[in-house]
Amino acid sequence: MIKTVTQDNLVRFIYGEISAEEASLIQEALTSDLELKELYDQLVESKAELDKIRLQPSQKVIDNILNYSRNSAPMEHLQ
Repeated sequence: MIKTVTQDNLVRFIYGEISAEEASLIQEALTSDLELKELYDQLVESKAELDKIRLQPSQKVIDNILNYSRNSAPMEHLQ
């Protein structure tokens, strides 16, 4: 059972990784603690921004990997 709502509790709450009882306690705390609500809002906003990020390697990195692969592939023996 949660006695004090921590940032870790809020993150688990945002990702739906807590019990229904914990969720109820956190929701109650959010309605009565303005500072906690502000932290929660910041975490929700941060999660939304993280969800937008799509990481892709640069073309230079892809080229380096392909070149390395070509140069380090085993040579076929000619007979």
